[in-house]
Amino acid sequence: MPLRKEEELHWKTKGIIQKCISLTPSGTKLNTRLQRLCGGMRNFDDNVAAKVSDWALSMEYLADADFSVRGKRLLEIGTGWHPALPFCFILSGAGSVATFDIVRLLEEKTVFELLDCLQNHSATIAGSAQEAPETIRARIADLRRSGSLGELFKKSHIDYFAPADGRATGIESNSIDLVYSNSVLEHVPKESIRALMEEGFRVLKPGGLAMHNVGCNDHYAFFDKSISFVNFLQYNEQEWRFWNNSLQYQNRLRAPEFLKLAAGAGLQLVKKRTNVRPGTLEALSSLQIAPEFQRFSESDLAATTIDFVSCKPATKEQPLT
Repeated sequence: MPLRKEEELHWKTKGIIQKCISLTPSGTKLNTRLQRLCGGMRNFDDNVAAKVSDWALSMEYLADADFSVRGKRLLEIGTGWHPALPFCFILSGAGSVATFDIVRLLEEKTVFELLDCLQNHSATIAGSAQEAPETIRARIADLRRSGSLGELFKKSHIDYFAPADGRATGIESNSIDLVYSNSVLEHVPKESIRALMEEGFRVLKPGGLAMHNVGCNDHYAFFDKSISFVNFLQYNEQEWRFWNNSLQYQNRLRAPEFLKLAAGAGLQLVKKRTNVRPGTLEALSSLQIAPEFQRFSESDLAATTIDFVSCKPATKEQPLT
């Protein structure tokens, strides 16, 4: 049974529980079950709806960059528990999606359940894809008739690599049109992000895009309503290391740091958008900010999300394709 509001865990309790679970041999599987029972996956329909909304916003960013996914080759960093974005892109005409995850979380039952949920969002997908809703519904129904997960992925032109390292994909250089992630980079150590950006640059075609949607907020605040989404900024690195855990690792990087890592890999910024959750500025004013974050401006500390699109520039040797 899901926890009632008055039974919600204190964030420190959850941190300790997840840290203990992570030390067990079947920690990842156990955490997945707990997420379905009382975590972010307990209302699967709402979870899928949120991902479709994220995807629709991403399609707006791509349209602003004059980029069409039709027939394009995409690479996703961080598949997660279900491949909502890969299917949305495929349903909207993408040629293929290769999706990488360091941990294998997908389950056949969940993926087919995802397709059922996507039928409820066919109008949203159709609007972003500039297709008729009945066309999207027919495509979903056709995919739903697949007899197995392997058959489904083959029919949909989705390649799932897990466990696999997105820092070394093995994909040929200059062959991908779009590299993207959604709510992933905030859970990745800084040096690994640097390597992911460099790999993304390598595999992108000249003129190809990298799009990342990052939730640079305290994820413990999603279930513990007593804390703000910048609560973690008051802890120094040693203190935070105790409360952080590998199952929901949070790097606490601020928005400009993600942009700097992308630029360091050679990617040129096309578009960025930050957001500040209601109440964040008020919460920030009452926090004693840890020394590690005192160099940032108030706006950079307060930004709870950053979405950005970057481009691999063309060269004389590698013209736009």
